[in-house]
Amino acid sequence: MTEKLGGKILLIPSALGVEGISAIPEESKQMLMTVEYFIVENERTARRFLRSVGYSKNFAEVGFQKLERDEDFEERTELIDYLTSGKIAAVMSEAGCPGIADPGAAVARWAHQSGIAVVPVVGPSSIFLALMASGLNGQQFAFHGYLPIESATRKIKIRQLEEDSLLKNQTQIFIETPYRNDGLVKDMLSVCRSPTELCIASDITLPSENIRLQTIAEWKKNGPNLKKKPTIFLLLSRKKV
Repeated sequence: MTEKLGGKILLIPSALGVEGISAIPEESKQMLMTVEYFIVENERTARRFLRSVGYSKNFAEVGFQKLERDEDFEERTELIDYLTSGKIAAVMSEAGCPGIADPGAAVARWAHQSGIAVVPVVGPSSIFLALMASGLNGQQFAFHGYLPIESATRKIKIRQLEEDSLLKNQTQIFIETPYRNDGLVKDMLSVCRSPTELCIASDITLPSENIRLQTIAEWKKNGPNLKKKPTIFLLLSRKKV
């Protein structure tokens, strides 16, 4: 699309849990108050989040467009008309930052192509908060999203990530569906080298937040209790000095 539309697209991080609203800066909350068109993963939870930060507009007069996957994004007529009038639309994730392990990149790319200003808004990202708190290498790191589900294939991937970490001095970051956390940890403890460092960061920004860095050997002695908690895993294998 070559027509230049004008307007703005805000990329709005949402809370990482019901009790994590305090992690949303006041300025970011205020930027939401004039928006009347939202691109969201789930309309119900988006509405709940908006009300929790003080959004008072009548939802019957607010536009919502569902976006579960980037490849499903459509440049709808109502969105184009809304932006053409110079208004501000917003993309919101279920939790954390749009476009980072969540849909939103397709909207931002389309906005750039269409002459729409793209405005990233400050808010929590579990991935970067975990990296900050891990004590691992924040100069060289890679995020891999979800690892394979099947255990044997996952173990092969974990060995590869550990080897890459050792060769590049690179922190490897990945996530898992909460109910599979225990299986992932079990596989890591079974294949990784004893000196390899593993940070497990759960419930970030919530009252139950727990971020711990230990070697694989130490984790074997004192394993995590994840209980289906949203968790970020960070792994670093260092060369011997």
